[in-house]
Formats: sequence, C-alpha cells, structure tokens
Amino acid sequence: MSEEISHKEIYDRLATVESKVDKVAQDTKDMVDAFVAAKGAFAVLEWIAKTVKLLLIVSAFFGAIWLAIQNKLHQ
Repeated sequence: MSEEISHKEIYDRLATVESKVDKVAQDTKDMVDAFVAAKGAFAVLEWIAKTVKLLLIVSAFFGAIWLAIQNKLHQ
C-alpha cells in the first residue's frame, strides 16, 4: 500500500515540525532563564543568611556580657 505524498504535504509537515521545534526551543530558553534567575536569588539568600548568622553571634555575645553586668549589679 504505497501512497504518493505531494511536495506540498511534505512542506506542510516540515513547517509544522519546524514550528514545534521553535516552540520547544523557546520553552527551553525560558526554563534556563528561570533557573539562572533562581541561582542568583539563592546566592543572595546565602549572603543574607551569612549576615544574619554573624549578627546573631554578635548579638548573643553582647547579650551575654549585658546579662553578666546586670547580674553583678544586682548582687
């Protein structure tokens, strides 16, 4: 069962495949852009976490000193 396919049918099929490939390429680019943006966001969050950790350590240190001084004053 051999069916003849015209050049127009081949061209139409090729155009359909080409448009699908273009859409997949654009979707892939959008996903890559989203991952790159997320990577940047995580880098900022990591920097913020380091800063907060340092502030907590410094606050705990000065809080301990303040408590020690308050304890000495009330004895």
